[in-house]
Amino acid sequence: MAIIRHEHQGHGDHGHDHEGAVGPHTHLTSVGIDIGSSTSHLMFSRLLIGYPSVLQRKPIVLERKVIARSPILLTPFSGDWNIEAGPLKDLVDATFRAAGLAREEIDTGAVIITGEAARRDNAQKIAELFSDEAGRFVCATAGPTLETIMAAHGSGAVLQSRERGLVLLNIDVGGGTTKVSVIDNGKIRATAALNVGARLIACDGAETIIRLETGGRRFLHDLGQPLDYGAKLAAELRERLARRMAHALFEAVTTGAQPWDDFHVTAPLGELPAIDAILFSGGVSEYIYGREAAAFGDLGPCLGGAIRDEAEKRGFNILAAAEGIRATVIGASQYTVQLSGETIFVPPSMNLPVRNLRVFVAGVNWDAPVADRTAAAVKKTLGERDQEVRGEPFVLAFATPAFNGYGAVQEMARGIDRALAALAADDRPLALVFVQNIGQVIGGILSAKWNMPCVDEVSLSELDFIDIGEVVEGEGFVPVVIKSLAFGV
Repeated sequence: MAIIRHEHQGHGDHGHDHEGAVGPHTHLTSVGIDIGSSTSHLMFSRLLIGYPSVLQRKPIVLERKVIARSPILLTPFSGDWNIEAGPLKDLVDATFRAAGLAREEIDTGAVIITGEAARRDNAQKIAELFSDEAGRFVCATAGPTLETIMAAHGSGAVLQSRERGLVLLNIDVGGGTTKVSVIDNGKIRATAALNVGARLIACDGAETIIRLETGGRRFLHDLGQPLDYGAKLAAELRERLARRMAHALFEAVTTGAQPWDDFHVTAPLGELPAIDAILFSGGVSEYIYGREAAAFGDLGPCLGGAIRDEAEKRGFNILAAAEGIRATVIGASQYTVQLSGETIFVPPSMNLPVRNLRVFVAGVNWDAPVADRTAAAVKKTLGERDQEVRGEPFVLAFATPAFNGYGAVQEMARGIDRALAALAADDRPLALVFVQNIGQVIGGILSAKWNMPCVDEVSLSELDFIDIGEVVEGEGFVPVVIKSLAFGV
């Protein structure tokens, strides 16, 4: 069935005219909160939701306007690396007041927790701050892969690549890691995360080292300077460290070379295609683009200059980025409702509804051997999940072309069965979702072994979170609420 409507009305105006689109439209007020290992901030946005044309009946975000931003806060950690929730609550409350907004005026939002903040005990403290909004907010723990994807969208790299037909590198340089994505005509083809960041080493006002990560120690050892906490970090050594980091970053990106075995946080990019241009995002990009001059006790100013010098020396064309340190999610877009097909499978023992499930997408075609290709696609998709999200409930969606016979569908089911059997219980999805109307066939085949709903005729992406509702009595389909992350460009 087609998408029928959009739900969750906003507090703003309705019936807004939008050139080239058809009504009705809805304004929503959204908040995006980004809590990372180095910095935290939030922004309020106004989203115009509607239909782009009479031919496309899926409501999308037509316009995004940032209406307020918080100051950038150095994420407050205690001595045992737990987050101090109090300063974050103060930041959120102060930004609400400055924006002239009340909590009840927020229609939707997203809380994204990354880096050191994504450790389970820390993430729980953050979630507690927004427990009242749990039904409307997407609260996501993001490992390096999701961080990289969000940075590519938030910086404007995906949009520029798609609109200009370019192959771009987006390099998001943060405090703890650097995330790199290869984007070809608006599609993210590869991602990687590396141990390069401005706050691998940080000092107090007297240039005394007060933060020293493993990666920072390794870079110091590379330069023959095995310093420790309490040592002085001279200005000349900061410059040398920054140049060494910038060189190691570009060597890893362009050739795969790395200064030590665990330099890559995730798998390397592999061989690069011809790159048309490069964009930077993340906190250090403010120095790369000359938008920030103040220092915060870390390597930011030196590292920004060194990375720009290294990029220019290697002949990269540097494009302006829409956002730098704030290349982040601005909220969850309008909740959209799809109806599943009627050929779904829901086991009798399955308790619905289920809510706020992260989506992972496996791409499968119908080329033989279908079972082998399916099992390999599931293994690859689930194997690439960040460690930070392992053990959390999720949905596995399958992106497929139109199928050419139920024989191939049965083979797909056998491939899924094989892949599920190889997984630990905590690594198996809570539900399977298909674009084609094949849920009942696959669910019936899997039902002897797996207590798993199979929902079909629903389209999802890696930036979606979904709710699966109860089966509509007497109809045989379920409503599916989709919450898509929205970005500021």
